[in-house]
Amino acid sequence: MSAKTNAQAPDDTEPDMIEAVLSAYDGDAIAALRGVIADAAFLHDELRIASAFLSYGAARGWRPRFVRK
Repeated sequence: MSAKTNAQAPDDTEPDMIEAVLSAYDGDAIAALRGVIADAAFLHDELRIASAFLSYGAARGWRPRFVRK
């Protein structure tokens, strides 16, 4: 299965952050990845809800992007 993604390469992520996430899941990389994906999905939904309530004028023309460039 191949998918194009705009996610950061592993070299672009701070090692301390990676170690902290893995430590939070007792070194279980699969569980850590599931947790990170669940958090990203939750935050994506929160951003979608917030953007529905954010007026274009209040944000001075800024609109959130849902896909990283």
